[in-house]
Amino acid sequence: MKYKSTSSTLIKQCIKGERKAQYELYEMHKVHLFGICRRYAKTVIEAEDMLQDGFYNILRDIKQFNNQVPLNAWMRKVMINSALMYIRKYKKVNYTELHEERVEGLLGYDQKMDQTDRAKAIIHIIQTLPEVQQTVFNLKGIDGYSFKEISELLEVNESTLRSHYLRARKNLQSILNKELN
Repeated sequence: MKYKSTSSTLIKQCIKGERKAQYELYEMHKVHLFGICRRYAKTVIEAEDMLQDGFYNILRDIKQFNNQVPLNAWMRKVMINSALMYIRKYKKVNYTELHEERVEGLLGYDQKMDQTDRAKAIIHIIQTLPEVQQTVFNLKGIDGYSFKEISELLEVNESTLRSHYLRARKNLQSILNKELN
C-alpha cells in the first residue's frame, strides 16, 4: 500500500471511522509513536501496550484535531499523555517518594557505534532509571515540557519534580562517566 501524505482527506476519513484510512494513519506514524512509547516503558511489551492504548486515543480524539498544529505534533502529545495514563494505571508510581537507587553501567559503549546504536544504548540506560526518574527525565529532558507543565500533567509539586529530574541526570551522568572511562 502506498501511503498518501497526511491530508485533511485522510483525517476526515478517520473521523468517519473508515478502517483503511485509520490503518494508513497508523502505518504512517507507528514507528515514531512507538519510539515515544519505548522511552516511557521498561519493556518492549509495555511499549506495545502503550502504543495500542495511545493509538486508540488518537483515533477516538481525532475529531478534536485542528490544523493549527502539525498532525505529528498533536499525535505525539496524545501518545505521551497515553503513556503517562498507562504508567498511572498499571505502575502505581509514587512521585512524592525519593529513592536513592543506583543504576550501574549498562552501555557497553563502543567508539565505533553508529548514531542509531548510540541512541538505542542511551534509551536503554534511560529505561533502567527508577520509574519516576525515567518519566520525569523523558518529559523534561527529551520531550521539552516545563516543570510547570509536568506538574500539571502528573499532579505533583514542581520542586519534587526538579529533585527527580536532577537525580535522573546525576544517575545518567554517573553511568556515562563509568562507561566512557
